[in-house]
Amino acid sequence: MRRLAMGSLLMAGLMWPLQCAAQSTWWESLGDEGLMLLISEGLTNNHDLGVAVDRIEQAEALARRSRAAMLPSLSFDGQGTMAPLDGLGFQFGGFPAGGDASGPVPSLYYTGSANLSARYRLTSWGSEYRTLQSRRLQTLASRGDRDGVAVGLVTQIASAYFDAVSAREQIGIVQGQIEASQRLADATRLRYEGGQATALDVLQQRQQVASAKANLPQVRATLRVAIERLYFLVGRDAGAPAPTVGERLPELPRLSEEDVPASLFTAPFDRPDLRGGQARLDASLFDVESASLSRLPTIDLSAGTGYQAFQARSVSTQSTWNAGIVVSLPLFDGFDSSARVREAQANARAARGSLRQFEAQARSEVRSSRAQLEEQVEQLAALQEQLDASSLAYQESRRRYFAGLASFIDVFTSLNGMQAAELNVARLKRTALGSWIELQRAAGGSWTRDLDDR
Repeated sequence: MRRLAMGSLLMAGLMWPLQCAAQSTWWESLGDEGLMLLISEGLTNNHDLGVAVDRIEQAEALARRSRAAMLPSLSFDGQGTMAPLDGLGFQFGGFPAGGDASGPVPSLYYTGSANLSARYRLTSWGSEYRTLQSRRLQTLASRGDRDGVAVGLVTQIASAYFDAVSAREQIGIVQGQIEASQRLADATRLRYEGGQATALDVLQQRQQVASAKANLPQVRATLRVAIERLYFLVGRDAGAPAPTVGERLPELPRLSEEDVPASLFTAPFDRPDLRGGQARLDASLFDVESASLSRLPTIDLSAGTGYQAFQARSVSTQSTWNAGIVVSLPLFDGFDSSARVREAQANARAARGSLRQFEAQARSEVRSSRAQLEEQVEQLAALQEQLDASSLAYQESRRRYFAGLASFIDVFTSLNGMQAAELNVARLKRTALGSWIELQRAAGGSWTRDLDDR
C-alpha cells in the first residue's frame, strides 16, 4: 500500500500547471455562463449519474447489513394451537393436572405461548468488523464510480457545447466568405461586361461562391448533432427548448509553471478512478482478513423469557425463561472456508493490479493531452500568422486587380488561401480547447468531492 501511495505522489509531480484549474470547477475559468448552466443541469438530471447515485445507496445498505451482524438480535414470537383432546391423551398419557376429572370431557384443547428471545455473538475474532470495514470501503469505491461518471459527463457536456459554439462560429465565417465571394463575383461580372475581365474570371469566381456555399450544410449538421447530444447529456426531453450556446469560442486558458503552487507536486493525485481503485484494494484486504478469521471458533450468548397457557376443562398458565451459551468449532465444511480465503486473496491481487493500471493510464492520459495541447498551441499560432498574411495578400491583390496591375488568378488564389486559413484557425481553436478540456479530465480535481452538496 505504501508503494501505491508513492505512485500517486509521482503522478502528482508529472502534473502540468493545468492541474491548478482542475482543483476546482475548471469550466468556471472559461467564463461561459451557458456552459455553466448546462453542466449544472446535467449534474442534476443526467440518467447515468442517477444510476451511479443509486449504486451508492445500495452499497450503503450493504454496509448497514454488515453492521447488523455485530449487534444483538431481539425477537418476539407468539403461537396459538387448537387440536383434538384425544390426541393429547395419546401423546402424554392423560390430561394435565387440575380441573374436575369427573366433569364433561371437551373434544378440543387450546395452547398458546409468547416468547421474547435475545441472541448476541460474543466473539468472532473480528471477522464481522472487518466485513463491515470492507463494505464501508466499497461504499467509498461506489462514490468514486459516481465521481468518475460526473467527470466524464462534464467533459462530454463541455465537448458537445463547444462543438456547437464552434459550429456557430464557423457558420458566421462561411456566411461572411459567401458574401465576400459574391461581392467579388458581382464586381468581376461588371468588369467582364466592360471588357476588363474574361469569361474564365467570371466562371472561376462563380465556382468560388459555390464552394463557399457547399461548406454551410456540413457545419450546420455539426451544430444540429451537437445540440442533440446536449439534449441527451443534460437529460432534457425532445420537446424542451433547445440549449442556448454562444457564438464564439473562449480564449484558450494560458497557465504557466510560475503559477503552480509547490504543494501540487507533493499532494496525492486526485482522480475518482484512483480513489475508487484504492478503496477497492483496501476493502479486498479486509475481506482476506475476514475470510481467514471466519475459520476460528465462535461464541454465542442467548437468553429468553416467555409465557405459556393450556386450556382443556380449565386454563393452566406457566412462565418460562432460559439462558445459554453456544461454542461453535468448525471441523469440516467441505473446504468452503479455505476456498473463501483463496477467493479473497485473488480479489485483492486483482484490485492491486487494477489500481496500478489506473495509475499508468492516468500518467499516459496526462502526458498525451499535454503533448497534444503544446503542439496545437504552437500550430495555432502559426495558422493565425498565416491567416494574417493571407488577409493582407488578398486585400493587396484585390486592390491591384481593380487597378489593372494584377490578374484575376492572383485575387482568386489569395481569396482561396484566406478563406481556408479562416476555417483552419476556427477548427484548430476548437481542437486545442478540446485538448485543454481533456487535460482537465485527466488531471482529476477535487471538485467531485463536493457533489453531495450540489
